[in-house]
Amino acid sequence: MSQPDRSSASTDTPLNWGQSGPAPRARDLTGANLGDFQVDRLLGRGGMGEVYLARQISLNRQVALKVLRPDLTNPTYLSRFEAEAWAAAKLNHPNIVHIYTLGIFEGLRFIAMEYVQGTNLREYLLRKGPPDLPQAISIMRQAGAAVGAAGEVGLVHRDIKPENLLLTRKGQVKVADFGLCRDLDSDRHHVTQPGVTMGTPLYMSPEQARGQSMDHRSDLYSLGVTYYHMLAGHPPFRAETALALAMKHVADTPVDLSVHRPDLPPELCRLVMKLMAKSPADRYQSAAEMLRDLTKIRETLQVSALTAASALRAGPSSRDVFATIDTTPKPKVAPGAEAEGGGFSMAFAWPSAGTMVAASLVGLLLGAGAGWLARPADLLAVDPLARPAPPALWLAPDLQQVAKKDSPAAQYRHAQIQPNRADRQAAWVAVSEYFPSDAEWTSRSYTQLARELFRGGDRDRLKAFADVLGTDHYGRNEVLTQVMVAGVAALDGDAEKVLGFFDKGDFNVVNNLLDPAIVDFGLEVVLRLKDDARRLGLTRSVSDKLQETQAHLIRRLFEIKRRDLQG
Repeated sequence: MSQPDRSSASTDTPLNWGQSGPAPRARDLTGANLGDFQVDRLLGRGGMGEVYLARQISLNRQVALKVLRPDLTNPTYLSRFEAEAWAAAKLNHPNIVHIYTLGIFEGLRFIAMEYVQGTNLREYLLRKGPPDLPQAISIMRQAGAAVGAAGEVGLVHRDIKPENLLLTRKGQVKVADFGLCRDLDSDRHHVTQPGVTMGTPLYMSPEQARGQSMDHRSDLYSLGVTYYHMLAGHPPFRAETALALAMKHVADTPVDLSVHRPDLPPELCRLVMKLMAKSPADRYQSAAEMLRDLTKIRETLQVSALTAASALRAGPSSRDVFATIDTTPKPKVAPGAEAEGGGFSMAFAWPSAGTMVAASLVGLLLGAGAGWLARPADLLAVDPLARPAPPALWLAPDLQQVAKKDSPAAQYRHAQIQPNRADRQAAWVAVSEYFPSDAEWTSRSYTQLARELFRGGDRDRLKAFADVLGTDHYGRNEVLTQVMVAGVAALDGDAEKVLGFFDKGDFNVVNNLLDPAIVDFGLEVVLRLKDDARRLGLTRSVSDKLQETQAHLIRRLFEIKRRDLQG
């Protein structure tokens, strides 16, 4: 099992749709000996008992001990507890928590299992937000391999969720908690009570919510919901009660992942949505089938990254430097403008800093510009046709190291595959630096850069970016700038200011024409405030208004999606 404590605890009690069961009996076995195991400390509590960090004395190794609650002594719970060990003992896989032994000591039943140092996916998302794309794909691949291994021996986990995906410090994923596992090959493991649904409603499949029979494709659905949560930053459905939430999985269609994350490869979004199909027949029919598609996506991204790295190592040639210089005062078509329907730029205003330095050196060696250089410079003169610098240029001190692509779309895709936030921020800025005449793609890159600053809680830089982007130089970004200001207010805990922005009629009218990512950015701002409502001490009235605003933004996303499909 894993640190922090919440990674060890899971919701493994039956869902009785609103009825509360008996409260767990509080206890702490720290310092006790359970046979060969010396208990070190409590890691967490779940529905069936506590999980402790312990040392196995005979082998001198750390283990996690899951100890059954003493009050759960009826045959059903005991069978479920033993089923966890039986099910997991069938599996010997690097992405599944290993079970060492099932034991009983002085009436206490326990399972000794592998202790995983690190965190779980839920805790990771709470602290850091959605992972970078390469890391996300790695998590998807490893979790899928674990579910596939279980499915091959006839096991259904039935509680796949972020809490049960443990992440080691070396980036390995371990699937934990087979307490709800059902062995399809053995009747003795069919221990679920008739009419009672097991699992966690945020991630359960439609057939699981109905209490119907399940197979490995139910785990694939839960895996898809977990992937959606990881990539979008929130689950696909939310509701006030477990029953309402489960019914959403049965009847409601989730907002397409591409609406929340237009920066993701479309193939990856389609993969996640296929996993979440309502009918098992419409999903992937095996984890292996899903992993084949995921491998193709990863290979495509790796080829793109290697191509970009090769271009960066090669650097500009002398021919490139000379080709950049156009001594005529006429405006010329910017590179790629024919393909993208772009505009015009002035020749001397647009080369990157590295290219300008190289060109200046060549000019000095040739002596071609000696006479012009001898003239007194007018340092206050401003070219009225010169474009402003990218509004977030100060966020990208190493911009010159970002390889230029053939089109703004390719430049945008290049940005999304960068492995760390600093490189990705520079790559987003490069879209507007290299293709400033393409308003659509530069605006999209501004949106993604703003979202990353917001997710990282970088309030000061988000505000500075909004201040610069809100000037007259950067028209067509007015609504995005206002959403960024609302994001700053959310980071400050100012709910009234956030609600005041979304109540404005101009947002409701203008956002009919917006990239859906801007609307989704607004939804992310509102959801952050909702999640922090208790900590901020928000009143019920304010919480209700946030709920209404959330519903309005979700409807708006549906409208935009419907418009795009019809168009």
